Amino acid sequence: MRGSLQPGKLTRPLSRMEGPAFPLSADADISKSGFTLIELMVALAIVAIVATAVLVRGGETAAQTYSIERRALARWVAENEIERVRLGQMVEGTPVSAGTDRRRVNLGSREWLVVEEILETDHPLLWRAEYSVFALEGGREVGPLDTLTAFIGQH
Repeated sequence: MRGSLQPGKLTRPLSRMEGPAFPLSADADISKSGFTLIELMVALAIVAIVATAVLVRGGETAAQTYSIERRALARWVAENEIERVRLGQMVEGTPVSAGTDRRRVNLGSREWLVVEEILETDHPLLWRAEYSVFALEGGREVGPLDTLTAFIGQH
């Protein structure tokens, strides 16, 4: 049997010798089934590029979050130092005097260095207070992460 035509099926032998035949449909193309190696490599390259971009973006977001957290805590440290001076005036009667002071402060499970500079102004009962806040990381000063200026009156 060389090849036969049956309604709906076209068959042909595998070789010249008599053997089993396989059906072929008119719309089937054996060379187009599955993905080629090139197609798989292109798909893998696209997935790798997207994954790399996502990881890089995630790292940048973590770094930005850490930076924002440090700056927010530094601002709180500076504000606390201003209030410390004001409360010292009100409660203990500690006078404000011009000069520079450096002090270590703990806040948010971190250690901070505050540089306080109090300057005289043109008004005799008003001082300008400037606070610069540094993070202490591994024994070194990082910053200033924040600088805050306030005016403190005698009363």
